[in-house]
Amino acid sequence: MSSQAGEIRARILDAAADCLAEGGFASNRLLSVIARRAGLSRPTLYKYGGTLDEIKDALIERELTAFLQLIEPAIDEAEWDADYVVDLLVLLVGHARGHRLLGAAVRDVPDLVLPLFTTHADVTVARVTALAGPIVQRKIDRGEFPPIDAAVLIDVLTRFVLSLVLVNSAVDADDPEALRRYLRTVIGFTALLPGRDGVPSPSMS
Repeated sequence: MSSQAGEIRARILDAAADCLAEGGFASNRLLSVIARRAGLSRPTLYKYGGTLDEIKDALIERELTAFLQLIEPAIDEAEWDADYVVDLLVLLVGHARGHRLLGAAVRDVPDLVLPLFTTHADVTVARVTALAGPIVQRKIDRGEFPPIDAAVLIDVLTRFVLSLVLVNSAVDADDPEALRRYLRTVIGFTALLPGRDGVPSPSMS
């Protein structure tokens, strides 16, 4: 992709993000609004951005990539212990709950959005795994994580984060300290589960 094409595509995605955050998820004329916001004609929008579904998919991919870039240093500096997992989950949940596009989507079109992260969460999990998998695998290859199945670990953590972001519960997920206490308790439970030989499973610490 040429630099000019990349610049135009970035303008389209920026305009789409603004329009969607401002209530455009429920708009029947969203492409026209995006084109106007980006300062482009409809033919130019189609040429560089594609259909509305393609623009939304590209925007989701861009947001997930930015999210992984944000947390990559935290993963790279990670140690294999329970406190780290708690801190990472608090970071993930806090960022997701404060994300303006996700918040706007849940607000404006919950019937369309919620299934993507619940009954059809496999699509989101696959995207996150494709982006985060190599980071976790590097930790394993360097001996900084035990020889775990990276895909399964990412799958479990992603589904757990989605539940805390989207499903109301007794824990106040917007309060980092309350969330941290809750997560420490949950991880403490898993560490106490016995194996078939009756011996508690080894903790992460």
